[in-house]
Amino acid sequence: MEFPYFPANSLPILNVLALKGDEKVLIETAFRQYQNPMQKHIASFCGDETAAMDAVSQAFTQAWIRKDTLEAMPEPAMKAWLYATARNAAVDIKRKERSFSPMPEYDLPDDGEWNPTDRITVEELMRSLPSDLSIPLHLKYWQGMNSAQIGLVMGIPPATVRTRIRTALTKLRRNANDLE
Repeated sequence: MEFPYFPANSLPILNVLALKGDEKVLIETAFRQYQNPMQKHIASFCGDETAAMDAVSQAFTQAWIRKDTLEAMPEPAMKAWLYATARNAAVDIKRKERSFSPMPEYDLPDDGEWNPTDRITVEELMRSLPSDLSIPLHLKYWQGMNSAQIGLVMGIPPATVRTRIRTALTKLRRNANDLE
């Protein structure tokens, strides 16, 4: 379905579309009209264009979910709701990014039997794991955290943490056996 071009200063068109009850057209028209200005605004707010695009996308997804509510709003209120939702999504995205730091170097014990190539092997094996498996493994064995603490850090249930650790150990064993 092809949608006509609506100039940026034609805000009344949104309410006309809402009165017709065509939610798809309402959301798509709002998307076409507000997407670029919202992305610029959110990018300047959070300093990250990718996070801004994600946040605007989340805002319009929420708009689609709540289309009945938006349909009843006057345009200024709908625009404010979209901007606030995008801003909140950007804050959430940046908060999640801060909670995950890059994988630190591993401080392995240096006892008499430790071979320097073993450290390289362990580091290579850890890097071969996806981050959703290597992070819980690192937090458990190098940071000494339990599954409940790791779950809080990663925002997942403790049972999921234990499953990921078990999966990571299985993959590490398999990969280590492949090296021999």
